[in-house]
Amino acid sequence: MRLRLFILVLLYASLLASCDSPSPSMQGAMRHEAVLESYRFTIWQKGDQVEIIRHGYAPSADQPKLRGLMVQAAQQTTGCRLQPGSAEGDTGVLRARLGCE
Repeated sequence: MRLRLFILVLLYASLLASCDSPSPSMQGAMRHEAVLESYRFTIWQKGDQVEIIRHGYAPSADQPKLRGLMVQAAQQTTGCRLQPGSAEGDTGVLRARLGCE
């Protein structure tokens, strides 16, 4: 019984970890994809809002550089800079406002 529960939890966690759907507020957003330093990102752009989702495992040694890679992925795919101070989230999902000129 415990083994079945463990397997179900593991499968559920795997499904959540591989999910790259936008949050409800970003439904209908334009989808972009980027790969930087072997990390895969999905970038959702809707108006001046952007949501960056990182996929896959990231070792703790890479955590300090991941936020910068996420910002870079968003800027490369949207052609816009992120507005200073607008980024919120973590190295799994980051949300920000775009400053397109």
